[in-house]
Amino acid sequence: MIKNITKALALSLLFVGMVACGSDSEGPDTEGPSVVITTPNTTDTYTKGSNLPLVATFKDNRGLKDCQITIEYVGAIPGSTVLKGIGTPWAPAETGAIHKITFNEEKSKDINEPQLFDQAIEAACLSGIYKLTFVITDAAEEPNQTTETIDIKIGG
Repeated sequence: MIKNITKALALSLLFVGMVACGSDSEGPDTEGPSVVITTPNTTDTYTKGSNLPLVATFKDNRGLKDCQITIEYVGAIPGSTVLKGIGTPWAPAETGAIHKITFNEEKSKDINEPQLFDQAIEAACLSGIYKLTFVITDAAEEPNQTTETIDIKIGG
């Protein structure tokens, strides 16, 4: 009788220990984060003197760390007239500015920022096509990164 109770108690303790400690059955995080960008987009032209907004949804299977956004001037809009030697690209593109969004290991985050790079598009900057690059990093022990790019038009 005591032998059976001892066996039952030992098995119970073993089971409780397994449940309490859990298991790392998920393994390492190898899935990169993702983003769906609503605004800005490739079809609209963003007006000089106005803000460049960001509306996007960021997701990761386990948790997001941050997103770093950069912009670079690509060239004139095809079919548009350009006055050579007049103006320079928008300041964030010229200086290599980085707009950073920090997440608190959230799995999904909707972002609605009225102004990227903390400044309006300069009225005197070059019209043209600009490439926005989004580098999204998750909060994994060995972080996964996803890079998304979008070409936008600045003019008017």
